[in-house]
Amino acid sequence: MPDGRTVFVLLPGRKEEQDHYQLLQEETALATGKRHAFAVEIAWAPAFDQLRVLRKRLLDPKPIHALVFEPSNVSTVDLILRERTGLVLLNAWSPSVEKAAATWPKELPFGTISADHAAIGRIQGEQLRRLAAGGSVLCLTGPRRSSAAQDRLAGLREAVGDTCDIADAEAGDWTEAAGIIGFGDWYRIFKSRNPRLAAVAAQGDELAMGVRSAITALPDASHRATLMEAKLLGVDACPGYGQRLVDEGKLTASVVNPANTGLALNLLHDFWARGRALPLRSFTAPSPYPNAG
Repeated sequence: MPDGRTVFVLLPGRKEEQDHYQLLQEETALATGKRHAFAVEIAWAPAFDQLRVLRKRLLDPKPIHALVFEPSNVSTVDLILRERTGLVLLNAWSPSVEKAAATWPKELPFGTISADHAAIGRIQGEQLRRLAAGGSVLCLTGPRRSSAAQDRLAGLREAVGDTCDIADAEAGDWTEAAGIIGFGDWYRIFKSRNPRLAAVAAQGDELAMGVRSAITALPDASHRATLMEAKLLGVDACPGYGQRLVDEGKLTASVVNPANTGLALNLLHDFWARGRALPLRSFTAPSPYPNAG
């Protein structure tokens, strides 16, 4: 098959929400697709609208050769597995994926690529061991329906052990606005106890900045001053956002979470050009920022 294959990339959320990791996913997909002479189509959809957007594109007379898709939850994974097209799932896994792989047509690419979310959590836990040993830590997670949030929290707790006292709170999504709300929910419960935190470990840099904004806006001057002393940790460390925030001192540390759309398109190229089957599970490797070494 000649170059010019169409790859449809569906990213979660809305582009105007400025999720810097997803913007990096888009940028990387377009650059890698251009290198392989693919026609890369990018679409965005919030969780409630993902299936509608996918099915609308699949019904379009213009065929797609593969779908690269980051589902918002496991139930969406199970539904999309009923379709028969080339498929690379990003940052998602469910037992049904392995079952589907056994019957997937051999002429169609199929695989999953994910950040190693447990490793991300362990790196953030190691950062906490150095920065907040013996103190109280709030971990602000992404939505608990997300396997990424669950795995990051489990990895963090594993690495921290009994070094810190960990409490966790949930944000509704991965945005700065959700970070403000998630921290506010925690603060409403604990403000009567004169809260003191050695660190806040947010599962995204946007979430961490939301926490910073929420603390800055606290009406109680004493609480505001105390909580501003907490170390702020994030995840993703995109070059133009999270890394810059660490360099400017607005965040204490972050975890580099490489984009995986580039790996997805490279694996698709190898499938079509060289006949190499996609691994069922591939992982990108996170690293601390700044590098602890």
